[in-house]
Amino acid sequence: MPTTVSLRRNKMNEKECEPWIKAPDKLLVLLAGQSNMAGRGYAGPDDLTVIPNLLMIRPDGKWQAAIEPITKDRKFIGTFSASGEKIVSDDPFETVLPQGDQKVCGVGPGRTFGRLLAEANPDRAVGLIPCAVGGTSIRAWMPGGSDDWDPDNFPYDQAIRKAAEAQKSGRIVAVLWHQGENDAVKQTEHYLEKLRTVVQNFRRDLRLGPEVPFIAGDLASFYEEKIAAHVGIVDDALAALAAEDPSFLTVTTKDLKDRGDRLHYDTASQHEFGKRLFAAWQDYRKKFETAK
Repeated sequence: MPTTVSLRRNKMNEKECEPWIKAPDKLLVLLAGQSNMAGRGYAGPDDLTVIPNLLMIRPDGKWQAAIEPITKDRKFIGTFSASGEKIVSDDPFETVLPQGDQKVCGVGPGRTFGRLLAEANPDRAVGLIPCAVGGTSIRAWMPGGSDDWDPDNFPYDQAIRKAAEAQKSGRIVAVLWHQGENDAVKQTEHYLEKLRTVVQNFRRDLRLGPEVPFIAGDLASFYEEKIAAHVGIVDDALAALAAEDPSFLTVTTKDLKDRGDRLHYDTASQHEFGKRLFAAWQDYRKKFETAK
């Protein structure tokens, strides 16, 4: 049986975030897609450490320190340490599930991206906007599209509302995207056209110019056959859109590892995924500024 440890939010450390929470010019990062963007990695100490100028916006529109799990995309939320210890907390935003549930929320790539952005901009607040929803198809990321597992949940519409609220105290500098396992299983037709529309909609509804890259990870190489046989539907679309849209970027995840379920990246892989997304963002920004 795994041991249980208590995770109590360090109120003293979180007080260091208060000046940053009030900052009117946050650098914002939108996280969208399925569960591998939401995160299912098991959290370790670094994932639970407060970084004063790294924040996340909650569903109620308030800002708080960005510690994992960043994305609470399902009612059954929680996280476990890499050693298998069950982490418990009295914080309502850190509800924990029995360890046996494979859908437990956890570490994604967004916090690593945010940490690197915060380190590169120590005088600025960085705000993560977690909007990814596990198991969603590309259809759910259209205006009015509903969650495949929860018909009362509208991922795109909710993402726009949350992002618009966040924009009241900052500007979006990147959109991070990982999605497609659902559509690989369904062998969705015209995926490229749908993906192109999703990107165009985000740009239109959030007023994002070409200075804001949309950065996507390709699908992994560890899936079970029902997904693995059709990853080309998604990967080919990502490559095609990147070829036609200079502000749509892709990074590879083919060499990253799963957490043992042949579906979700493990914690180390999520950290590496976040680093690759940030490197792509940095490279794009340098080229964009040079071309101005």
